[in-house]
Amino acid sequence: MTSTPPDLAARAGLEAALLARRAKRTATGIPRLPRPESGGTFPLSPSQRLMWRLHHASPSGSTWVTLGGVRLHGPLDLAALEQAFTAVTERHEALRTLFGTDEHGDLVQAVQPAAPVSVPVTEVTPDGAEAAMATVFDEPFDLREGPLVRLRVLRLGPQEHHLVLVVHHIISDGRTMEIIIAELTACYFAFAAGLPSPLPPLRVQVADVAVWQNQRLSASRQRLLDYWLPALEGATGVLPPTDAGPRPTPDSRGCTYQLPLAAETVQALRHLGSTHHATLFMVTLAACHTLLSWYTGVRDGAVASPYTYRDRPEIDHLAGAFMNYLVLRADLSGDPTFTEVLGRIRDRTAADFEHHELPVGEIMTELGHDPTADPHPLLRSLFTEESNPALPPQDIDALRIEMINDPPWRRAERDFTLRVTHGTAGTHVIVTYRTDAFTPARVRDIAADYRDLLERIAAGADFKLFDAQGRANAPGLRVPPSRATGQEERGDS
Repeated sequence: MTSTPPDLAARAGLEAALLARRAKRTATGIPRLPRPESGGTFPLSPSQRLMWRLHHASPSGSTWVTLGGVRLHGPLDLAALEQAFTAVTERHEALRTLFGTDEHGDLVQAVQPAAPVSVPVTEVTPDGAEAAMATVFDEPFDLREGPLVRLRVLRLGPQEHHLVLVVHHIISDGRTMEIIIAELTACYFAFAAGLPSPLPPLRVQVADVAVWQNQRLSASRQRLLDYWLPALEGATGVLPPTDAGPRPTPDSRGCTYQLPLAAETVQALRHLGSTHHATLFMVTLAACHTLLSWYTGVRDGAVASPYTYRDRPEIDHLAGAFMNYLVLRADLSGDPTFTEVLGRIRDRTAADFEHHELPVGEIMTELGHDPTADPHPLLRSLFTEESNPALPPQDIDALRIEMINDPPWRRAERDFTLRVTHGTAGTHVIVTYRTDAFTPARVRDIAADYRDLLERIAAGADFKLFDAQGRANAPGLRVPPSRATGQEERGDS
């Protein structure tokens, strides 16, 4: 799933410093373009062009989406909710934008005029709520006809409702889901109390940012290519081994499994990171690379990771697709300890973040790959560390709201996604996987191996990763190490 791809701008420390440096280099504001009464048409941003291609590689599915859900306990004012949803869609042009081609065959995004929005309500039983939510998630999107954002209410009873929100990835990222839910909640409380919208006007919109991004990328493309092509030359995408059979044609049907991670383990990992001038993302990424190397024997592996680049104050609170996928390579050669590998990954990842602007599709094309190929050799495994959206303070005593942090999702963008996710319910190791590539039993073992590794790192990170024979220094692995990669075991590389 793109189960809400992550708000990676929340990675503190080094990433924050990188963002601050970039902001200083781009002190000139993003200009706002003229808007005709009809809304106007504009070029696509680099990430939107990639999402257009990915969507049309499998147009009947609903794989490339961000999604979320909210439980409401108490009476629901449907009129106030519809008024709030209308206000949010009026505020963000991205939520009323469609995509297509102009008379020259060029891709364009067309902003639609603002209009009142209704919110459908479906009566469901408590036992049927999860299936009904999954059905809303699975509805396909039409980028030309829209709408590209869906809000549905599932009424379980007079005092219990579930709000289901789905947004296509061409107009959203993980931060967008946070923004929509926070603004929808704030407007609902205001309108239910008879007050005006509390939201200030936005300085720019997605179309303005797209034009600005394209201009900036044109000036820096060669410099970015000069970094990424050598950095990824000969890189090997690694995938955990699986006991599923070969599959000549991949299927996007997926499932999600999660394990809790103790708070004291997370605290120790954060302390380890700060000691070595690394973020928690870098620590957990190093652990991911270590586990994959133990499984496959690959010492020079790569995984993908989503990167949110909200490096301008104008777009911090703007709904839109401000993200890219980075291919993060790791060097586990020699006889390293975990802390030595962490240092290597810290330095390399910091450099990768500095060069995040080149779309991964362009890098793949330059390396001789089709970025929409499925399975893609460098994008089959994804890792991220993230935080779930948080709700704003609640001002209506009779209504209690809470996030649905584990919405039912039956799709997977790629074969294997490993996430470390923080929320009000604690920290979890979450694996989303394609069911034709992995069995549930194998995924449970992989998640448990990763959790065990994080606990071992938290207890002391100076252990050697490999023994004298170069084998995995991990006697407790549930998934047996193999010198073959997961791709070779499945027979579909």
